[in-house]
Amino acid sequence: MALRVAVATGNWSNPATWNGGVLPNPGDVVASNNFTVTIDQNINVDILTNAAQSIVGMVPNMTSNTLPSGIVDQSSFLVGFEGWKAFGSGEWRFNLDGWVSYEFTSPKAVNQYYFQGDSIKSAWNFEAWNGSNWIVLHSVTGASTGVYTSPLIGNSTSYIKYRLFFFHTTNNNRVDTVQFYEYLGTTAAVAGGGFLITGNNITVTCTTTYNENTYGTVTLLTVNSTGTVNINLNYVGNNRLKDVVLLSIINTGIVNYTGNFYAGGSPAPISITAACTFNFTGNIRQISDGTARGVISVTATNYTLNITGDVGFATGGQTGNCIFINGNGNINVTGSLIGSGTTNQSAIVINSIATLNVTGSCIGNGIGFGISTGTASYVKVTGSIISNGSAGVNSSNASAINLCTGPFICSNYGFFPYLVVRMHLIPTTSSYIEFRDETTNGAVSPGAVAPATRLVSPATLVSNLATSDVRFGIVYALGTLTGTLRMPVANQVTFGIPVDNTSGNAVLTAASVWDYLVSNITTADSIGMRLKNVATPQTTGEQLEAFLRLD
Repeated sequence: MALRVAVATGNWSNPATWNGGVLPNPGDVVASNNFTVTIDQNINVDILTNAAQSIVGMVPNMTSNTLPSGIVDQSSFLVGFEGWKAFGSGEWRFNLDGWVSYEFTSPKAVNQYYFQGDSIKSAWNFEAWNGSNWIVLHSVTGASTGVYTSPLIGNSTSYIKYRLFFFHTTNNNRVDTVQFYEYLGTTAAVAGGGFLITGNNITVTCTTTYNENTYGTVTLLTVNSTGTVNINLNYVGNNRLKDVVLLSIINTGIVNYTGNFYAGGSPAPISITAACTFNFTGNIRQISDGTARGVISVTATNYTLNITGDVGFATGGQTGNCIFINGNGNINVTGSLIGSGTTNQSAIVINSIATLNVTGSCIGNGIGFGISTGTASYVKVTGSIISNGSAGVNSSNASAINLCTGPFICSNYGFFPYLVVRMHLIPTTSSYIEFRDETTNGAVSPGAVAPATRLVSPATLVSNLATSDVRFGIVYALGTLTGTLRMPVANQVTFGIPVDNTSGNAVLTAASVWDYLVSNITTADSIGMRLKNVATPQTTGEQLEAFLRLD
C-alpha cells in the first residue's frame, strides 16, 4: 500500500499526473490533490479521496497472524489477546516487557507509527529488522499515555519487518490500534479536486472505502459519459459524509454501481442530474448522527433508477430521507423500502410526476414512511405494505395513482399500513387486509398484543374449493371458510374402499347377509322374496302329494 497523489490535471494513464511519475497500483490510496484527474482506463485501488493526505496506514486490518496479508508475531500474550489483534479490532495483552511485530510482504519505508495503550508507564522502542539485527528507529522514555502518535522519524530505508518493544511494564498491559505509516513528504496532498470519467466501458473499483473530506463542498467522482461505466465501491460509514458529493452523474450514459452504501450527507453523496440509467446493486442505509441528510438526490428528467436491494434506515434518530426524487422519471426497486424508526423520514420521497415500481415490502417504522409522495405520481407496489407504527405508503394527492396487491398488515396495536387518497387493488391470491381486533379497546399500547383479523379479497378465493367439497369442520381460505362435506368413518365402509385419507375396514359376513335378507323378506321383487319362493324337498313333496290326491 502506498499513497499516490496527483501533481497536475491530466489523464490517469499519464505518469506525469502523479507524484514520482508512478501510476497508482492496486491497494494504493489515491488523492486528487486539488487537481482534476480523468480516469481513462480501468482502475483498482484501495481508496479514492479528495481529502488532504500526507501519510497512509500500511498495515491492513488483521484477522489472524497472517490474514489478510503479512505476518504478526509477539513475545508473549495473555490467553485470548494475541498480538495480531492489536493490528485489528481487538487488543494485545502481555505481562512485563514485551514486543509485537509486523512483517510486510515486501520492504516498506515506515516513518511514523501510532498505538493506543492502557496508560502504559514505560519506555519503548520502534525498531526495524535489517535481516540480522533489530535497528532502533525511535525511542521514548518516561512516557505515560493512552494514545500515542510518533513524530516523523526520518526513515528513508525500506525494511521488511518492524516492531514495538515495551520496557519496564507491569502485568496485564494492553495495546491496540497499532498502525505503521508511510509519509509522503514535501508533495503532501491538499484538499479538493476530483476524478472525472468521460469515456465508455470504464470500471472503477475501490477495495476499501471512501476517505471523507472535511474541507469544503467538493465532488469526488463525476461521470460525464454517454457509454457504460462500472463503479465498485462498498461504503459502510459510521456517520454522514461532510460536504461531499461522492458520485455525480451528469450525462446520459449507463452507470452500474455495485456495493452497499451506509451513510448520508448534505448534499446527498450520490447526485443524478442527467437522463441516465443508474443501476444500483446493494443496500442503502441512512446512518444516524443527528444531521439532516440523504443518500441519493435525483433532479434530472427522463432518467431510470434501478435499485436491487433494500432502502432504509439504521437504528437511531435519523433525520433526512434516503432518496429524494425531484424530477420526472422511472424508479424500480427490487427490495424493501423501510421508514425511519424514530423520525418522520421516508425511504423514498417523490416530489415530481415520477413512476415508482416496488416488488418488495414497504414498511413504516415509528413515524417514518416507506414511500411518501404529495404529487400526481404513479406508484405500484407488488409486495406487502406493513405498518410498524407508521404507514408503509403515504400518498396525499388525489390525482396520484397507487396500485397495490397487498397483503396490507396493521401493526400490533392497529396502526394502519397506508395513508392513501386514491388506491387501486391488484387482486392476487394473497391479497388481504389484516386488522387487529377490538381487544385493544383503542389503546395505543395495550398490555397484550391484539389478535389479527383478516379481510380477504375475492381473488384470494377464486381457486378455493366449495365448502361442500371440503371435509366438515376444516377451516381454509385464509380462515374465512369452513368445509361442510361429511365423510363416513372407516368402520362403516366396506373393507379396502378408500375413505378420505384412509380406507374402509367394515367386513361383510354370511350372518350379516342373512340378517339383511330376513329383514327385507316382504319387500316385493327383493332377493329375500325370491328366495322365499324357491322350491325345497318339502315343498316339492307337498306339491306331488296334492297332485296325486287330485287324481
